[in-house]
Amino acid sequence: MKNNMNINYYLIHNLDQKRYENMVKLFNENNISLDNVKFINHPNKNELTYEIKRKVVQKNSKIPDGWISCSYKHYLALEDIVRNNIEIAVIMEDNIGGFYENVQTRIKKYLQEMDEDWDIIFDSIFSNFDELNEGNVTEDKLVYLKKNSITKNSEGKIIAHGATRAAQFYLVNFNSAKKLYENFIPFNHSADMWMNSVIRKLDLKVYWSEPSLVTSKFNSVSSTLHRYDKKTLKQITYIIKSRITNKLLRI
Repeated sequence: MKNNMNINYYLIHNLDQKRYENMVKLFNENNISLDNVKFINHPNKNELTYEIKRKVVQKNSKIPDGWISCSYKHYLALEDIVRNNIEIAVIMEDNIGGFYENVQTRIKKYLQEMDEDWDIIFDSIFSNFDELNEGNVTEDKLVYLKKNSITKNSEGKIIAHGATRAAQFYLVNFNSAKKLYENFIPFNHSADMWMNSVIRKLDLKVYWSEPSLVTSKFNSVSSTLHRYDKKTLKQITYIIKSRITNKLLRI
């Protein structure tokens, strides 16, 4: 049954043309039809309304609009999975530079190796499992059970804030997506950092993979940064409106 599952893909996208072209290229290289990919394009940070912020952001969060937009898009992806009863899905961000091997082949390997009661597997270029002192990475193993707690090194420095490995690429099933969806808003941080808290609360069963499927990051201007070199009138208007909204909502 696992090998015959249809995989749905969700792309958290900011409408950057270079990122779009790169992701379409990667989908084509991995034989992933665009008909099977749902692009979560909106709302971007300059499209956030008073109503959206009031609904999804905790008070006193002090998080930038780029984080709000990105986190909310992850929520919308989870919502679509739940509403459409999607059995299994990948949620990924548009800053992926390349893959170690065919995506669909790798996912089949994940499903064959993980326990039946798996919830999520995270994959990204960020961090390595063997640096966490949570187990040994071996050549005959691909997936590794990740602790949900904050991980510190011998000097007491935090080296992992929980189970997530950023939110660049992760696989969920319907049950885990439903649990995340029902506990996702209101949030107070970026998608990955907030999911760490939710995963701990729900005690989800999370895995990391080694070697990671994602091999590089696609570098372009980040949509999560609240920064402009030369501000247009439209951008200035957005910034003023955003600050007023945040002050009114005390976020």
